[in-house]
Amino acid sequence: MTERLMNLDRRIIFVFVFLGVLISLLVEFSFPIKATSTVRSIYREVERVADEGGPVLLAFNYGPGSEPELQPMALALLRHLFSRDIKVVVVCLWPDAPGLAKQALDTTAEEFNKVYGVDYAFMGYKPGAAIVVINMGQDFQSAFPRDVGGARADSLKVTRDIRTLRDFSFVFDLAAGSSVDEWWIPYGQEKYKFPFGAGCTAVMAPDLFPYLQSKQLVGLIGGLAGAAEYESLVKHAGTATTGMRPQSVTHV
Repeated sequence: MTERLMNLDRRIIFVFVFLGVLISLLVEFSFPIKATSTVRSIYREVERVADEGGPVLLAFNYGPGSEPELQPMALALLRHLFSRDIKVVVVCLWPDAPGLAKQALDTTAEEFNKVYGVDYAFMGYKPGAAIVVINMGQDFQSAFPRDVGGARADSLKVTRDIRTLRDFSFVFDLAAGSSVDEWWIPYGQEKYKFPFGAGCTAVMAPDLFPYLQSKQLVGLIGGLAGAAEYESLVKHAGTATTGMRPQSVTHV
């Protein structure tokens, strides 16, 4: 029996995969989603910030190729932040991230009636990778003197009093590459000791677990499954929850 399965024509497997994806997209059903401890840690960190006050910095470091996994994560996190009236500052260190960041901000800010410049600010993209992280740690308004629309950082209520990375109550990196372990941790978190969390594609997540053990990451949202878990915590089912249907059926 085992030998027959091993020699099964791969086209038969492709048919089953196709049917698994197609049927699970067309038929409405759901699987129970239980948040893992690493995802719950991010949720608790946001709740801590809501109780203690202070702004949060979100770094968008992904492009369209990683949008299916990371955009739902960004939306869920922004919904949580805005629902708890936390001030948000967004930066981009990837050149193809600004459009996705703006889309996520526009969608969630409208849902929660947030005012630009008062409740959130979008500082846009700046090249330099780790150099920008170092610059933000030394002087945030030198790194991002103006927002994406050209307004001075010191003229926006949400960024007026931010001087360094230490002024953020929480920093979160949405990453499709090596920005977490090669930029943010060695040049930002390790030096300035701010609470730091990350969201990443599923294939990256195992490489970041050592930083959870060392406490350099307070939590981690990994891949579409992690995004779906966060959607369940904020009680707003989105494309990650929907995407778990075909992903789960196909894996089976």
